[in-house]
Amino acid sequence: MRITTIACTAILGLGLFSCKKPVTGNGGDFYAPQKQEIKETYADMAFAVYTDSYNTAVSLQTAINIFVATPNQQNLDNAKQAWLAAREIYGQSEVFRFVDGPIDNPADGPEGLINAWPMDEAYVDYVQGNSSAGIINNVAQYPVIDETTIITANEFGGETNISCGYHAIEFLLWGQDLSSTGPGNRSYLDYVVGGGTASNELRRAQYLVACADILVQALDQVRNDWDPADPNSYYHTFVEMDNKIALRKMFNSMKVLSGFELAGERIYVAYQNADQEDEHSCFSDNTHRDIYLNAKGIQNLYFGIYASPYGNSVQGFSIAELVHLIHAEHADEMDERFQTTMALIGQMYTPFDQAIVLPAERPKVYDVVVSLQTESELLVNIAGEFDIIF
Repeated sequence: MRITTIACTAILGLGLFSCKKPVTGNGGDFYAPQKQEIKETYADMAFAVYTDSYNTAVSLQTAINIFVATPNQQNLDNAKQAWLAAREIYGQSEVFRFVDGPIDNPADGPEGLINAWPMDEAYVDYVQGNSSAGIINNVAQYPVIDETTIITANEFGGETNISCGYHAIEFLLWGQDLSSTGPGNRSYLDYVVGGGTASNELRRAQYLVACADILVQALDQVRNDWDPADPNSYYHTFVEMDNKIALRKMFNSMKVLSGFELAGERIYVAYQNADQEDEHSCFSDNTHRDIYLNAKGIQNLYFGIYASPYGNSVQGFSIAELVHLIHAEHADEMDERFQTTMALIGQMYTPFDQAIVLPAERPKVYDVVVSLQTESELLVNIAGEFDIIF
């Protein structure tokens, strides 16, 4: 894995800061060597981010196993912190979606087992006003709680029937968020067999452990799909892909995540409905971090930089560097928009479920939506410089 910046070498000295792209060799593409390096940066980054995602999921799995073995407040808090730490990495991986890559592969892509949402929490466990709700409490229909049962139930009968993934684990750790000032407050006693405050404590523990196991296995699959040490992995498929096809995938993932998914599905829907049930991490009140990290992931890809807290950092030749070569004005505009987006995200009120209902705070949420949509539009314009049309 490359972890140092690849210089532009002689290209920088040729004065090629214009909209016209000279052509020579490489099938008529003057910038083919740089595009090849961009593909390698992307593949290195995907492997690094998914490696960190897998490792933090293993840490979460370990914390969950400790908690269910000895359910007490400290162990529950530790499991929650492990979940939050895992989300800090996974949020930056979302930019590798929306391009039919390994995680979204129609045949065996595991995304639905990892980060599916929004979640009807009553599908999994008890909720306010219904103590017998959910798979955990439906012993007759689900006599055995194991991975097969949970995977089979995932999204069965409806897209909000989420049975596993980060958000099912989140709900099982925090419980419903019924507070305007903080996250959910599930008691560790829900897991104390014979002395708990809710029935089916052992099944709940089995469910939580199985969810953690499913998450780890799914992320292990994606990590392995990007492993450069495997000559048959998607890593090599991607770096050997036609430059234009690969760049289109990169630009598509950035523009879809920024404009449609993040600005639209993950922020505007919650803003429009003023309903915390529409926010991404509603049980833990971590949605503001989801938004920041998704936006950060887009910038990581564009600038070719992933700063890993676990020693897997990547920095390579980037789309940003090539854009500066072929159209400096567009490059500067894009750089400024990224800065604006992150600044506006930082100004949003937290928790997010209050930002979407407080009259004085709602405009700040809308400003983020507009900035992300503008970001998406600029990315489409820049993609046009590479003759990529969506």
